[in-house]
Amino acid sequence: MLSMDNVTAWGVKGFSQIASLPKSETWKKGDKLKILLVGYNGKRNTGADVRVAEMVKQFYNVLGQDKIEITVMTLDTEMTDVYFQPPTKQFKFSTIFFKDLLDACDQNHMAILCEGSTLKSKFANALTLFFCEAAGIMKKQGKPCIAYGSEAGDMDDFVKRMASDLCSETYFIARTQPSLDIVKSMGLEGHLGTDTAWTFTPADASWAAKELKEKTGWDGKKPVVGFAVINPFCWPVKPSLKMLGEAALTKNWDDHFEKYYFFTTSPERKKLFKAYIDGLADAANRFIEAHDCHVVAIGMEALDLGPCEQFTSQIKGPTGIFSSRFYDGFQMTAVLHSLSLLVTSRYHARVLSSTAGVPSIAVSMDERLFNIFSECGHVDEYYLKTDEPDLANKLFSTMEKCWKNRENVSREILASIPRYLEMMSDMGKFFRGWVEEKFPGIELGPEPKDWKGYLPELNDKLKATLKK
Repeated sequence: MLSMDNVTAWGVKGFSQIASLPKSETWKKGDKLKILLVGYNGKRNTGADVRVAEMVKQFYNVLGQDKIEITVMTLDTEMTDVYFQPPTKQFKFSTIFFKDLLDACDQNHMAILCEGSTLKSKFANALTLFFCEAAGIMKKQGKPCIAYGSEAGDMDDFVKRMASDLCSETYFIARTQPSLDIVKSMGLEGHLGTDTAWTFTPADASWAAKELKEKTGWDGKKPVVGFAVINPFCWPVKPSLKMLGEAALTKNWDDHFEKYYFFTTSPERKKLFKAYIDGLADAANRFIEAHDCHVVAIGMEALDLGPCEQFTSQIKGPTGIFSSRFYDGFQMTAVLHSLSLLVTSRYHARVLSSTAGVPSIAVSMDERLFNIFSECGHVDEYYLKTDEPDLANKLFSTMEKCWKNRENVSREILASIPRYLEMMSDMGKFFRGWVEEKFPGIELGPEPKDWKGYLPELNDKLKATLKK
């Protein structure tokens, strides 16, 4: 059946086909290399923003800041100015992206697909098709394209076919082995890497303590337990002119994302969401009683504010919300580092809290948290699903177990960090060689002296982790 997703795919294919027009800029020996970072930035998705911020720092270190010109695509420069200051440039685009993406690709010599969820239909086919268009344009223009720390998952058949075609000359550094397996099954090239948010540096701990006291009523003594809450049951987002017309007539915009994009909804999904929120809140209240702790909600993406409000409305005692709608990634990470325990439905809440050794439990909707908990050996004991039957009791029991073993869990998480840093360093080294291969005769900055030189500058916590 024809859908607006199919129409979006046709648009992507069409703009990829006209991409060989002569206005496209190409690199010549002696030119500064212009690199376009294609991601989901500017919507205050903490993970999406901080991983790209770290890529920018890494590429400057690896290639030489004076040898390259980096442009980051963003949906809202006001939301990303905190991460991308000159000499990094920003290119503003719309969620109706066809022409914007073509213009951005035209002006650059290579593209990097830098969103974690690059090839999957879980969240929105339009998002995957956005990356496919970038890859297809660069393919048509004869310019290099690489996906950096990306994941692949289940895709609708027509999206998978288009990805196989348009991404056929894109090299994938996959974030996980299951993602790499999918990429290779599609006939695409790549190797295993990791996420790039591991090196992100939080705001000062004193800021987080002050904010917890002033905004959430924390007494400064009780252990702080964070719940990274989402709506797991509103995906995927789909374009729909029919739903746009109905919303305009009825004035009911409850399921509207933006423009002609709408969340997926049904009575069954609403029931599942209520059960999820009720389960988290019930477990949280029981844990407060058992351990006299302070609970806060963590909204890693601006869209998470509503679910966080529904969660905190059920919490008995002082509480509060840290939403990325109001706090940037530096601040959000500082709050995550202040926790004594994290219950998360967000992948990057786990990543960013890990560098402080925060024990965590997943209540997960997709494969990303499953993969990272598997890599740490925690999937059997500390991983639950968002639609888990009897979630409250299972989560409370899991929290009790994690709390009892929190010192060991923390040590195991910290012990996994050096491996991720080494993998990220290997990515940087590979990237430098890949650039030299794709642009023969290019002049880059000096080769880093050791493996740490292929990373962004490490903060003191990460340096201490490497010494253990």
